[in-house]
Amino acid sequence: MNNIDAIIEAVSKKLNISPEKLRQALKTGDMSSALTNMPKKDLDKLNSVLNDPGLMEAVMKSKQAQELKKQMGKG
Repeated sequence: MNNIDAIIEAVSKKLNISPEKLRQALKTGDMSSALTNMPKKDLDKLNSVLNDPGLMEAVMKSKQAQELKKQMGKG
């Protein structure tokens, strides 16, 4: 299991969905189905990041995000 698989596994457990469903949501860009089981507290945190362009840019430029993007592109 590489780092990306470990991240997908951990996030899918947190969201209470299968890793495959999370991968599909990431590939299509439609996270609505993946977020339906997310705890409200965590969903609020996510929305605050998504609604802050500066923070979102920093997240997307992170090494982890770049690796995830690279791995998901291999699909």
